[in-house]
Amino acid sequence: MEMKGFSEKGRIRGKKLLIVDDVRLFLQLTKTLFSREEYVIHTAANGPKALEIAREHVPDLILLDLVMPGMEGDEVCRLIRAEPVTRDIPVIMISSRSDEESRRRCLYAGCDDFLTKPVRLEVLNQTVEKHLGEGQRRFPRLDVVLPCILDSGLDQLFTNILTLSAGGAFVLTESPPLPGSENNLTFFLPGEEETISVKALARWNRLMPGERPPGSGFEFVGRGEKDVGRLGRWARATRDFKD
Repeated sequence: MEMKGFSEKGRIRGKKLLIVDDVRLFLQLTKTLFSREEYVIHTAANGPKALEIAREHVPDLILLDLVMPGMEGDEVCRLIRAEPVTRDIPVIMISSRSDEESRRRCLYAGCDDFLTKPVRLEVLNQTVEKHLGEGQRRFPRLDVVLPCILDSGLDQLFTNILTLSAGGAFVLTESPPLPGSENNLTFFLPGEEETISVKALARWNRLMPGERPPGSGFEFVGRGEKDVGRLGRWARATRDFKD
């Protein structure tokens, strides 16, 4: 299902929003709220339909209910993160459960934010706009296999980076860190002799076995200007070469 809303906010004009909830009333109320903005809105009442829409339309942001029959929201989120075409879409999880275990489930699944029902409309709108703004500044990611050292401060893991951008990395690990924890990531760029060492904030984890390996997504939070420049130049050169 699709519809368009109207607004003078040029920076969100035409952005695609997918709302997923099995409760018809919440779905309708949320859709009505965002009809006041100039979004292209898709809706789904279950996990399989949400995945179908996400793959076909690649929305700019997904609002995802945690508690749904059949396939719950955290499983949907893990599957979104497992596919190259959808893995970078911001996901805001919304749940009637406010306990720490539910929040942790969502964070481990890879959601970008967590809101508890009932949600104040002002808070919901601000959260959506925040993540859409971040999405506009998102760095393009490239698939790689780069040896690295992941240092949590307590343990050091010698592993590989599987996806890299100027803003973050996906690191192969079967013992993922807690989302929100700060780590240090050290690696070489191809063809360079000087290491890059950055503070990396754990954001989400892929735990489900499948076609893509388990690991953790990290956001670089301690990049120096020199490293930012090196990563940016490498990403542009690699992308241009592949194109």
